[in-house]
Order: sequence, then structure tokens, then C-alpha cells
Amino acid sequence: MTQENEQEERKVSPPREAGDAHGDDQVDGVDVAFLEPHIQEQLGRVLRSFCDDLIQQPIPDKFVVLLAQLEAKQREKK
Repeated sequence: MTQENEQEERKVSPPREAGDAHGDDQVDGVDVAFLEPHIQEQLGRVLRSFCDDLIQQPIPDKFVVLLAQLEAKQREKK
């Protein structure tokens, strides 16, 4: 590898320390970051709670009207 290629490589992927706290790794040549299990579990709980709350919300009237208009147009085509 030439010196110019080495400099370019450092720009693209900076060197990492052994035991990097972020847990960065590569999968199929793509940099990925892994989270600690307790952080994954906490994120899962928060996202699940958010999604559960969102599902319980009523559909806004504007969307109901738009869906009715779309269904009416589809019936006209038949």
C-alpha cells in the first residue's frame, strides 16, 4: 500500500482502539455499532410503550375522510 493510499484509508476509517467502548465492528464491510444488552432492553421497552400508546390513539378525522374519498373513487372505477 502506498503512502497516499494509507492516508486516504485513514480519512475513510479512522483507527480504533482495542476494546473500543462503543463496540464498533464491521459486518460485510459496513461499520456497525452494537449496544450493550441492558441498553437494548431499555430501548425495546421505551419503543414498545410508545407503539402501544400510538396504536390506542383514534384515527384523526382528516385521515378518515381521506380514506372514505379513496374508497369512493375505487368503487367508481369498478
